[in-house]
Amino acid sequence: MTSEVPVAEKLVVRLVERVRIAGPGGEEEVRAKIDTGADRTTVDRDLATRLRLGPQVGTVKLKASASNQRTERPVVEALVTLAGKPFRLRVGIADRSQMRYSVIVGRDALRSGHFLIDPSRRKRKAGSQSKR
Repeated sequence: MTSEVPVAEKLVVRLVERVRIAGPGGEEEVRAKIDTGADRTTVDRDLATRLRLGPQVGTVKLKASASNQRTERPVVEALVTLAGKPFRLRVGIADRSQMRYSVIVGRDALRSGHFLIDPSRRKRKAGSQSKR
C-alpha cells in the first residue's frame, strides 16, 4: 500500500530553487537545480568541505555521458531543506565549481511525493511556500 500525498497538499517547486544544506560545520542556503534525471542529490566539493559534511558513508559509480568514462564519487550524509521540508539524505560530492549551481536536487529528495515541479514558474514571492 502506498501512502500518496494528495495533490492539494504538495508543494510546487521550480526548476531552480533555494535549498539549505546543513552539516557539522554550519549551514548555507544556495540555489539548486531540480533535476528529475539525476538519481541522487549532488553537492559541490567546496560547499561540502565548508559545512564539514561527512563522514563518507559510501561511493557512487557514474558513467559520464559525454566522455563515456567511469568515475566514482564519495557519498556523505547531509540535511537538505527544500521548500521548507527537511530531508536527511545521502548526497554525492563532486567538483561543481565550473557549473552554474553548486547543488543538484535529484529524485532521492523528490521521491517523498511532497513536490510538484512546475517548469513554467519563474519566481516565488518572498516567504511564500505555494501549494496547489
